Amino acid sequence: MLAVLLVSGNVLHARTVKVLFLGNSYVYSNNLPLMLQQMATANGDTLVYDQNVPGGYTLEQHSTDATTLAKIKSQQWDIVILQEQSQRPAFSPGQVATGVYPFAKKLDSLIRDNNSCTETMFYMTWGRKNGDASNCVAYPPICTYDGMQAGLRTSYLQMAQDNNAVTAPVGAAWKAVRDSIPSIDLYVADESHPSAHGTYLAACVFYASIFHKSPHGNTFTATISATDAERLQYFAAKVTLDSLNNWQQHGDLVVADYTHSATGPNVRAFQNTSIKATTYNWNFGDGNTSILKDPANTYAASGIYNVTLTASNACFSEQKTDTVNIGGVGIAEVNTGDPAITVSQLGGGKVILNIPAGYQTLQIHNISGAKVAQKTLNGNSATLTYQLATGNYIYFVHGLKRVGGKISVR
Repeated sequence: MLAVLLVSGNVLHARTVKVLFLGNSYVYSNNLPLMLQQMATANGDTLVYDQNVPGGYTLEQHSTDATTLAKIKSQQWDIVILQEQSQRPAFSPGQVATGVYPFAKKLDSLIRDNNSCTETMFYMTWGRKNGDASNCVAYPPICTYDGMQAGLRTSYLQMAQDNNAVTAPVGAAWKAVRDSIPSIDLYVADESHPSAHGTYLAACVFYASIFHKSPHGNTFTATISATDAERLQYFAAKVTLDSLNNWQQHGDLVVADYTHSATGPNVRAFQNTSIKATTYNWNFGDGNTSILKDPANTYAASGIYNVTLTASNACFSEQKTDTVNIGGVGIAEVNTGDPAITVSQLGGGKVILNIPAGYQTLQIHNISGAKVAQKTLNGNSATLTYQLATGNYIYFVHGLKRVGGKISVR
């Protein structure tokens, strides 16, 4: 598959996450958990999941349901996802306060009683295509899609705040797609349940929310076209990851992140931008380590170094690896010569790299050493397209050996 990728410097390590879905037909339509699992697998991650999703079920029903209670207790979950019946959170504030919030709190308590480190994640759903006609007279704000969507957003964010939990902003991404690409129909004929496109969008949002990685460029496209999949991936990533601290400000999920800057010829200062972490472990790639939040490191020699930050709290941990280029290392500094790697140009700055199986990561640097693109390969062959400005670049692929080559864009 040919995929045009967003430039990203983040490489988060592969993870295994255990997730329980508690909801209704908005989960089992098009088998959302399986779609999410397949998306995670395509990017080198592992999702272990279970579910209890009877049609039309409410949080109130789940709070006393024997199957739900047994599944909560069945193992030490990393995340339990709660989805209310599709209309209830959009009702009047008084109705939501008595008919929704108490049962969200009860379920969250049951989840944490089983394992204090399990994170509750609320599944923000979407408004009906043309509003909730059946309840419009009783509560006019939900007569339209926009009004219903606003109510759902408010209620799900409130549930997250009340329970020190996080939100998967599927409904917010849904609105972004509706507003920007109206030709993609996210609904089936009943104007409520998700089409294959709608479920795929939801899977993209959950992947970003759980693994903190962009779904953009994921090779798993389910039953929809590669073009539509790429567009849905883009909006899911933009809505979820650009505002991740908004959706996950009240929970305990750790986000590992940092930037770095040069403060001397061989010195790099690291600025920690992690979320919800309390301890930090740095490996600077040259044998040096640190447990400071914002350390600096002096490198003894020129080279390209992989720097890994492990950010943790009492319950969760996440690792991010990025590279620093000391001394403007160029193509002469790497082992070149894998004839199976080909680079071709389509004109206008568009470059295609064909990479055989066996490599773990790809990096592209400009001639001054600044990284302009990075992609996790997980040992799989890949055909990747990048849009680059005019100039000279160096690519590196890392596996059992590191090889590289030069890209000249005219």
